[in-house]
Amino acid sequence: MARLRRHVPDPGANDPLSWHLSALAGPAPNCPALDGDVRVDVAVVGAGFTGLAAALFLAEAGARPLVLEAGQVGNGGSGRAFGQVAPYTKHMPAAVEVALGAEAGERLNAAAGSGPDLVFSLAERYGMQASARRSGIMVAAHTPARVAGLARTVEDLQRRGHPAHFLDQDETAAFVGSNLYYGAMYDERGGSINPLGYARGLARAALGAGATIHTETPVTALEQSRGRWQLHTPGGIVSAETVILATNAFTHGLWPGLGRTVIPMRAYQFISAPLTDNVLATILPKRQPLCDTRRLYSGVRVLEDGRLHVSLDGPAFDPDGRPFMAKLDRRMHRLFPQLSELRWESGWAGWVDMTADQFPHLHRLAPGLLAGLGFSGRGIAMGTTMGRDLARLAAGTTATELAYLLTEPRPLWFHRFAQPAITALLAWYRLNDAIDEQRHMRHAVAIPLPLA
Repeated sequence: MARLRRHVPDPGANDPLSWHLSALAGPAPNCPALDGDVRVDVAVVGAGFTGLAAALFLAEAGARPLVLEAGQVGNGGSGRAFGQVAPYTKHMPAAVEVALGAEAGERLNAAAGSGPDLVFSLAERYGMQASARRSGIMVAAHTPARVAGLARTVEDLQRRGHPAHFLDQDETAAFVGSNLYYGAMYDERGGSINPLGYARGLARAALGAGATIHTETPVTALEQSRGRWQLHTPGGIVSAETVILATNAFTHGLWPGLGRTVIPMRAYQFISAPLTDNVLATILPKRQPLCDTRRLYSGVRVLEDGRLHVSLDGPAFDPDGRPFMAKLDRRMHRLFPQLSELRWESGWAGWVDMTADQFPHLHRLAPGLLAGLGFSGRGIAMGTTMGRDLARLAAGTTATELAYLLTEPRPLWFHRFAQPAITALLAWYRLNDAIDEQRHMRHAVAIPLPLA
């Protein structure tokens, strides 16, 4: 029997740190804890994007899946994601094909590229209260040396038939509301969404289609007996023909070695007090989410209630770590000098499941035992497409018909040494970003504010 031996602490998981996203997302669905033993066809562990999407697609196909969640719907990385819906993995398509080969790379690029279509279509079909906005996404060049690389990426995306555009310095300034950058890539396929609203929307859709969800029901052990899987919880035992593990950064001890295929890392976000209308008119006026070519944490977007939402750097492995707020303030005032009185009102952190190759992985761990994880910060779109593939695989679809390739899990031999090594690498990234900032990043000129 595989038992849950280790737990990655997340002291804020039950705190109302993202109250603003919760308010915009509407009420959480009522999903009581499991009370008693139950027998099902498919059990899903984890009520994030991947597990909820798998449950929804299974239910739509006529199955009656049961989801077990240790906390609440969207409690982990899903409810705490930044909200950018990107049509890529952490690598651009050409790099994916170099790393994986033409056939596997093409399949993964197709899965990633179709992700935003799937996310936004689900949000619309089920009327989710998720602030879905198909505005495109931007990646801006923070130094002159990065311009050529973005231009080549745009050319490659256009060759593949995607609606990507290269923006020169003046066009970038108009899109961003700042003249800090030297150029940018703009891809119409992406956009943004309220991640907690999307997770809750997936849950409500799955419930409506016939799925069952039990929150506050951690799975403490997993064993196979008489051809079925037994999932032990504090409230009872679930017997299932098929089990889907969709626990991502919280994948620890239910299957030997699976937790060592990912490295949980801490990501931080903050949201400002509402900005005035005249300042809002000058910042990301097309409302597309923005990141730049620096190595660490550059996400910026504007929420529907007029707040600035940003990602920022901080201790990567300390669940009680404090983010680097002074660094964030300098970045925002350099980017948008018109933010003369920027006040941060709320912040939170969460675990992100990183893989060594920064690719997601789909596994058949044993007969009737499936897992999909490793989105490396791209979980909204790719977690949804992975959930669809897991549902298809559980329903008997052949591997050749899936968007993702089935692979064998490869536990990282250096997993116990990963934290100090990555900490050193992040320090190197911070140093290089600081050098770039001193050498190349100009101080933006404040955009004139319109008359109120």
